[in-house]
Parts: sequence; structure tokens; C-alpha cells
Amino acid sequence: MNSSSDQIDHEEAPIAVEAFYAYGYGGRRMLAIRAPFAMGADGADIIGRAIEADGRRYVVVSIARQISGPIHHGEPFGVELRGADARDESAA
Repeated sequence: MNSSSDQIDHEEAPIAVEAFYAYGYGGRRMLAIRAPFAMGADGADIIGRAIEADGRRYVVVSIARQISGPIHHGEPFGVELRGADARDESAA
């Protein structure tokens, strides 16, 4: 999937994530989640992908972390979001 797209690939099921809380950081809409799987430090495995938290779909635009190194399964970190439906600007 093209991470710059405003639309998700509707054939790809969203990744179910455990969400803690929504917050704003530097003017960005963020959601604190628990990593659904292990991935590299840059989060490339989840950026551009659809996720589902609390029954809502989002697209991950970027990640934010306070530590470096690989992301471990279950580790909390922040994801910048866009509503999965391009018309949904109130998501998060």
C-alpha cells in the first residue's frame, strides 16, 4: 500500500491494536498503542497500514517513541493517525 494515499486497501484487514489514549503532539493526532508485533525501530512495518482500535479504523502516518532500538511485541509507543475514511477528519 502506498503510505501517502488517503485511502486504505480495503482488501487488507486492519491490524487490531490495544489503544491506551489519544493525544496531540506538535499539532499531530496521536494514539498510544501497544505494538501488535515486533518490528524495526523505524516502524516501517506499520506505517501506511490500517489499524483498528476500539472499533474505529485509522491509517498510521508515522510513529513516535521515547526510546531507540527495535520495537518489541507489546511495547507501548505512539502512532500518528489519519482516519481510514478520508472524509473522517474527526478520528481519534
